[in-house]
Amino acid sequence: EKEQVFLEGTGSLLLDRQHRKAYCALSPRADEGLLIEFCEDFEYTPVVFTAYQTVNNERLAIYHTNVMMCLAEEFSVICLESIDEKKERKNVIKHLQQDGKEIIAITEAQVNSFAGNMLQVRNKEGRKIMIMSAAAYKSLTQKQIAAIEKHCEILSSSLDTIEACGGGSARCMMAEVFLPIR
Repeated sequence: EKEQVFLEGTGSLLLDRQHRKAYCALSPRADEGLLIEFCEDFEYTPVVFTAYQTVNNERLAIYHTNVMMCLAEEFSVICLESIDEKKERKNVIKHLQQDGKEIIAITEAQVNSFAGNMLQVRNKEGRKIMIMSAAAYKSLTQKQIAAIEKHCEILSSSLDTIEACGGGSARCMMAEVFLPIR
């Protein structure tokens, strides 16, 4: 903190626990050195890139990876067009494909509707459910919805106040707790 370097946990890091990969969009909230240190400590492979969004006609770094990417068990919802560097984009695609993940591409406009900020969970019966806001759901095309529903149910709810005042959405509100069922 004193050195002004950060790695802001679940917002900056998308962890593929099955394949031991840490996806991270670098920004002032996600330092590459700290990411490498985290990956060495916890035995993850870093998948590093920079993602951008257009704000007032200027390309600015996206502050958290979970704004533009969702990592589920069998697929990823991702805004590939926000990864401007072609080599980095190809590397992310390569890692997702290596691990058998279907890529569901979203647009920057959909990112602005929080379509990247969703989280896959399991209910008590073990069914997979993708949690997202109503705004995110409304921004998706029928093809994207069908692609997600091949793998899990969708549960959406209005989070308009959270999205307007807090700047985050469904995934930002939920903690990723992966504990064994008792």
